[in-house]
Amino acid sequence: MFRSLFPRFALAALLLLPVACTQPDAPDPAALEANAKAQREAKAEQAYALYEQMLQADNAELALPLGDEILAMYPDTAAASRVREGIEALRTKATTEGESRRLGRLWTYQTSPMAGGTQSTASINNRADSGGAGSTVRLVFRRHTEWGQSVFLYGEEPGFTCAKNCRITMRFDDKPATTMEGSIPPTGEPAIFIEEDRKFIAQASAATKVAIDVNPKGQPPRTLMFEVGGFDAAKFLPLDKK
Repeated sequence: MFRSLFPRFALAALLLLPVACTQPDAPDPAALEANAKAQREAKAEQAYALYEQMLQADNAELALPLGDEILAMYPDTAAASRVREGIEALRTKATTEGESRRLGRLWTYQTSPMAGGTQSTASINNRADSGGAGSTVRLVFRRHTEWGQSVFLYGEEPGFTCAKNCRITMRFDDKPATTMEGSIPPTGEPAIFIEEDRKFIAQASAATKVAIDVNPKGQPPRTLMFEVGGFDAAKFLPLDKK
């Protein structure tokens, strides 16, 4: 009887023995870091490819945010090192290009039939006065096949005051004030002509801004500021007089 119970007790004892488990090896921290770094490098290179594409297209305004993103997200990568070498020069170029585009968009160019002839104009609105006071005034360069070339300011009724052969005071950039002859059109439009059109256009073409003092009818004197730096002379088409 006792012999017959032994195998059962032996089996139960074996079941109670601790079972030895084989644990997987712990991950190597160095290997994990190397893998993570490789992934960062790969992602940085993908971003750099687009950055380089914008540089090749000579588009500093689009390249700059891509470069800044690489520096922020992948600062310890080879791609970031390459970006870092030229990012400040790129930042300066992007600022310059952005300002140039902004100034260029301020101008409007048109060529169309006008009063029995053809008219070519280049025009720009004045910069808003401090506090938004005052109506908008337009500076217009005009060429007409019958009337020739002229420069004038065009505002709203009732227009401007100007004695016969008056002098209009203006300042180009930070240069000293100068004056040019002005006149009011006899037809009554709310405009004032700058009679020295060639001189004015030449000086405006070389300037970034011009401030012009005017006397609106029934209102206090105003200084009109025009950001003329984006003027493109090639778009102000020459016209042969009849």
